[in-house]
Amino acid sequence: MEEFEPNVKLAIEAAAKSLARCEQCRASLERKLVQKEFDEETIKQALDFLESRKYLDDERYAASWIRSHCSFKPRGSIRLVRDLCARGVSRKIADEAVKAYFENVDEYELCDSALKKLLTKNKNVKKLLKSLADSGFSYKIIQRVLKNNRVGFECDSD
Repeated sequence: MEEFEPNVKLAIEAAAKSLARCEQCRASLERKLVQKEFDEETIKQALDFLESRKYLDDERYAASWIRSHCSFKPRGSIRLVRDLCARGVSRKIADEAVKAYFENVDEYELCDSALKKLLTKNKNVKKLLKSLADSGFSYKIIQRVLKNNRVGFECDSD
């Protein structure tokens, strides 16, 4: 390891332990190191070091987080970007990760799958629409899914 002040070495070790448990974004590790009372410059040096060695990578984190969360519950692009940004990932990285994810996954099919789950809960059309929108699907996709599933919903045409 490069020559660092003792505090920086301790911060690197603490961050590395967190990363060993699971992939994390820079903002998340920064919050954890602040809680451990490391100063701002120490944290910056530690995280810069981990990024330079590719142990810490927000792009990799975003891709991993999306795959993990969409496997449990279908989410649309709007919600995924919002949730990643809330976790401290930059808007640019979040947008790119979501775009890359939907190159291999059909957002329409995810929405269709979410609708089919909701239909088993006997929700009315307004509640279906709200649930799908809350899950981050665009109105255009929701409109198409409802129409193709013949759910009683009169949509405005675009």
